[in-house]
Amino acid sequence: MEPTAPGNIIIGTAGHVDHGKTALVQRLTGIDTDRFQEEKERGLTIDLGFAWLPLPAGSWAGIVDVPGHERFVKNMLAGATGIDIFMLVVAADEGVMPQTREHLTILDVLQIDTGLVVLTKCDLVDAEMLSLAQEDIAQQLRGTVFERAPIVTVSARTGEGIDRLVTCLDELARQVRPRDTAGPTRMQVDRSFSIKGFGTVVTGSLIRGGLKVDQELEVLPTGQRTRVRNLEVYEQHLDEVLAPVRVGVNIAGLGRDEVERGDQLVAPGSMKPSWMLDVRLRLSPSAGGPLRYRERVRIHHGAAELLGRVVLLETEALGPGEEGLAQLRLEAPAVAGIGDHFVIRRYSPAFTIGGGTVLDPTPSRHRRKQEAAIRRLQALQEGTLADRGADWALSHRGGLTAADLAAALQIDDEVAETAIEELLARGTLAPMVPGRYIHAENAGGLRRAALEALAGYHAKNPLHPGAPKAFVQAALGQVAPDVAQWLMAALEAGGEIVSEPGSWRLAGHRVALAPEDQAALDGLLERVEAAGVTAPSREEVLELLGGRSAHALLDIALRGGDLMAVGGFLMSPAALLAAARTLAERYEAHGPFAIGEAREVLGASRKYLVPLLEYFDGTGFTRREGEARRVLRAPGPKEGAADGG
Repeated sequence: MEPTAPGNIIIGTAGHVDHGKTALVQRLTGIDTDRFQEEKERGLTIDLGFAWLPLPAGSWAGIVDVPGHERFVKNMLAGATGIDIFMLVVAADEGVMPQTREHLTILDVLQIDTGLVVLTKCDLVDAEMLSLAQEDIAQQLRGTVFERAPIVTVSARTGEGIDRLVTCLDELARQVRPRDTAGPTRMQVDRSFSIKGFGTVVTGSLIRGGLKVDQELEVLPTGQRTRVRNLEVYEQHLDEVLAPVRVGVNIAGLGRDEVERGDQLVAPGSMKPSWMLDVRLRLSPSAGGPLRYRERVRIHHGAAELLGRVVLLETEALGPGEEGLAQLRLEAPAVAGIGDHFVIRRYSPAFTIGGGTVLDPTPSRHRRKQEAAIRRLQALQEGTLADRGADWALSHRGGLTAADLAAALQIDDEVAETAIEELLARGTLAPMVPGRYIHAENAGGLRRAALEALAGYHAKNPLHPGAPKAFVQAALGQVAPDVAQWLMAALEAGGEIVSEPGSWRLAGHRVALAPEDQAALDGLLERVEAAGVTAPSREEVLELLGGRSAHALLDIALRGGDLMAVGGFLMSPAALLAAARTLAERYEAHGPFAIGEAREVLGASRKYLVPLLEYFDGTGFTRREGEARRVLRAPGPKEGAADGG
């Protein structure tokens, strides 16, 4: 990609303490970035400072002035987020120092490879000393990505070399390759404070998307919601800004203590915090020793400092200069994006040893040398957007929407729709219901799980006509009920299963009774039919059947319509139909009848007649009129078939 015309860029300082970074920024911009009285009294930068500089080509440069003291390296790291161009500041009277080297390592890890070296305080040394300092710097940069960086000699006190420095920065700004800033809003917060009359203001780098007044935002990792009240860029109040830019945001509804350095302001639902990160890790050649499996480290990501352990996936240890795949197990949640860079430092004593790139910001837990996880991460390093979408879809058995994919990959909904169309065309995704999709492998896995579960149930319960739907749902694992319904509907449409009330069965499954069970059932049906309307209760029937199969046999009889549930009694369809015909012959043409008359006609006690007549009322054969009943029609199927129960 060819460099484009310069726009807004961010310049970051780097270098040892007291090498003149803040004085240089003030000389360039007229802005004193030391905000605290302690900084002014001690003559060193403790926290981040910010300034801005108009460049000759018409672009604006935001400048992040970072501390150089070893104790404040974590503050330097917070300011390194989103930097396009570095200014490595080295004092001519001291040369390269320990923090110079550590800052170089940090810039290398964060892959900030565009910049220059500013040799300051040149008014304090003679020509020979200046030449030695230049050689020292060139030696330190040899073999690094900064080897060809220009060296500009300046004096912040006299102004010597400042014009050339501005010219060099302008030239570098023209060479900065435009970042991919498309996608939902993402701003990394590095400062939070309050202004009387306005409330809470946060500042930071807007690295993706845009911000506009009245926009709703989510604060992560806390999940709190807020709204943009005002926006300010380089002391200008704006209604809308686009990434990349440093911006101050006046937010509504939250106190200054509710948003902290390291938090992120994002489009609601577009990112998710995670206690783990899958990463590609590189140890610096100057790490001073190997990084071991599960070693505790300090992790600097964006403006956040986190503690965690490094689970190396391919080896027991990583040596200086080596690379490998790892999973970071964090002690507090991180909010990361695919491709984010991070820095790691030893836990104690704290010094920079390397860093890497985020491959999966919301992974599942992996074990060391887990081949499937290693292959997947290797593929993620090289895959396209659609490939990453396919990988994410595979890890979500319950299906996904375009919005789900957009949030997972941190892309616009339109881009997610395009990726889904590509995956549908490949056959990687399958449609479920309108707007919802599932990975083809997951669909196949769920299908196999459902059919195997039904086959297993039928084998263990040969007398049951089908498996309860709750059983099948449980066999599918942690998928939502609507996913299970979609799957079973697809299997039924394909003729593989049959849906029954409250259950599912394989299409080929039929209840096959053992000879002894068939004999027991046949004997029961004969006895019930012979009993007529003086039928046995459910408990009596189970006792008559006896054995472990009693409930299953009774269920078969009820489902098949061989027995009818009449109140608490079980009657044969023939007995029901005979009783209905008897009542019709006697009373259909002669008006209402009382329960005592029915007792004489049917030869049964009130114990059996009350549930029987209530059953007939329910089928519409009779209608109750006070203490009597009237026959409304001739007996029909409802009085002698299963659908009348």
